[in-house]
Amino acid sequence: MKGIATRGFTLVEMLVSITILGIIAVAVIPLLSSNDPQKLSVAAEETANLLRFALSVASRTGGYVLVDGRTTEGQLSLHNSDSSGNPGSAIDDPLTKRAAILDVSGSPFSRGVTLAPQFRAGGSAWLQLLVGPGLSQLQAFDGISTNKGVLQAGSGVELSYGNQSVTVGINEVTGLVSLP
Repeated sequence: MKGIATRGFTLVEMLVSITILGIIAVAVIPLLSSNDPQKLSVAAEETANLLRFALSVASRTGGYVLVDGRTTEGQLSLHNSDSSGNPGSAIDDPLTKRAAILDVSGSPFSRGVTLAPQFRAGGSAWLQLLVGPGLSQLQAFDGISTNKGVLQAGSGVELSYGNQSVTVGINEVTGLVSLP
């Protein structure tokens, strides 16, 4: 007589395998989600770098630079401008040789972070900032009509991730960009 061929796994083998997978999952899941608090930090650093770049371009070229958070929601872009805040040609990022656009939600390191410009003037927050030649002026704009006034204290870009938020500030007098 031939013996009966058995194939498959025993119940004990299945339980051991599932237990091992469970232990691995318990160890790996916290490691995968530990980057979440850092997403806000990464986005804040990227935002501060873009604002510093805008200030340095205005200082170096002696021209106007428009930091635009109005055209595309959740993004900041840099444009050459005039004293009226009209967006001109895009300013290129010196590293990528492409338009300097910050999209924190599109970056794999800060995905899920939302960005809201808060350039304050006249008691309200506006979505555009005009940096004058040699940092002689910092003014808020709305992109629709006119200059809304000189930048006021509390201006910056608010970043949110889940229930956490931080503001990358810009000093209304010196243009100093500060991280939380």
